[in-house]
Amino acid sequence: MPRVRFLVAIAIVVVACAAAAPRRSTPTRVTTPVTAVRQREQAAAGTASSARDVDTALTATLDRLLALERRDGGWTFAAPPGARPAPATAVVKIAERLASPFGLADWDLVVMRSPGTPAAALALLDGYERTGRAAYLDAAARAGDLLLRTQLPSGGWYSEMPVEGDHLAAWFAATVRRTMLDDDVTTGGTRLLLALWRVTGDDGYRAGAERALALLVDAQLDSGAWPLVWRPLWKRRLWPTFEDLATVNDDTTPAAIETLLIAADLLGRDDLRVAARRGGDWLLAVQAPPPNAGWAQQYDGDGRPARGRRFEPPALASWESRYAVDALVALVDATGERRYCAAVARALAWLASSALRPGCWPRFLAVDTNAPIYVGGDGTIVASAALARRGYDWTGDFGISALVDNAALTEPVPGDPGTCPGDPPRGHARDAPDDARALVARATILRGAVTPRSHSTCEDTDQRTRENAVRSFAGSGQH
Repeated sequence: MPRVRFLVAIAIVVVACAAAAPRRSTPTRVTTPVTAVRQREQAAAGTASSARDVDTALTATLDRLLALERRDGGWTFAAPPGARPAPATAVVKIAERLASPFGLADWDLVVMRSPGTPAAALALLDGYERTGRAAYLDAAARAGDLLLRTQLPSGGWYSEMPVEGDHLAAWFAATVRRTMLDDDVTTGGTRLLLALWRVTGDDGYRAGAERALALLVDAQLDSGAWPLVWRPLWKRRLWPTFEDLATVNDDTTPAAIETLLIAADLLGRDDLRVAARRGGDWLLAVQAPPPNAGWAQQYDGDGRPARGRRFEPPALASWESRYAVDALVALVDATGERRYCAAVARALAWLASSALRPGCWPRFLAVDTNAPIYVGGDGTIVASAALARRGYDWTGDFGISALVDNAALTEPVPGDPGTCPGDPPRGHARDAPDDARALVARATILRGAVTPRSHSTCEDTDQRTRENAVRSFAGSGQH
């Protein structure tokens, strides 16, 4: 079959797949062993024992990340030698399965979900600003240029982008309209373009960022939250799904809030700050009451916890609650409105009391009893994480240790759950030398170790709560 006819056939199948009720994939995990709460930086930095050693390790990590970039920009999933990276989304899986027997699956699969291409480029751009090394800026600019060329008509991006050279694969560009708001995909891309405009002054980056910001403003729900994905209105009406619900899952609403605040400051746009406040007010409205003052992954139209995929119950979620706290702290720091601090303090107290053991939290906890919840692949409740659906992060550090005792720890990059102390490494490890996503995760921790921690306005108002949380955290293990 001629190549063009075959690609048209793929496009037809993809359209049929895209018209069906969407099913979110489970992101490839980027996890890392964590040995003890106050040893996280040392564990992340290997044997580094001084600021100079950590800085050397960070440079080596960025250099390796630089070497793994595609010639035309962007980074792909890691794969064994001679093998193609495995796609995670249904649309690309179908296209790969149809095209591979004919040798036509020749596109690169650029990863956007964090830690992916936007996070990698931001890490290199930060490296350029610290060191002045032009190669880092050039790499970040190549990634930014690729994002401009692959930006969807909606203004955002997809979790994984099939790319041929410096442009989208033709079948993908002609068929896919869903745009991902979760996993820091579109928000991460927006922040990268804004950062590149700030550093280079290139108005092309600003224009791309403003298209993405227009999408974020348009996609905000009446409640003030954001859904997991943006889909055309006709699809939302014909095939409503949980993906249309207000969500904190995978950093969706929190990342939108933080991105809008960054953009409002850089662009001088008060309308973006207003939209961010609306998101923060929604977080206040749906926070569970004490003592279990966390957030769920999804919410229904009445603001009640709602089910996502069948293994994602209507429960409180520790990782997502950490993202919510990050967003509220960012709002306080950007606006000076301390009214958000009380919610932060309540969440800290709940998180500290909910650990399985120091440095380890269950992903889900029951709204009423705060008991850990684990779910099997068939949607039934099981007794432990070991029996739960595979390929999902049921436990982890989730960056919560950095919240509870943030004088000692560094927050991980979005999408990096960390590993509970004593548990075997899962997925990627931060010392994996040829996994770009693992390198981004490692670079984030190393950068935090050499960067002075900023002082949050909320710290003045919740110091006693934080001290109580630290004591509770140190002795936790009640579950």
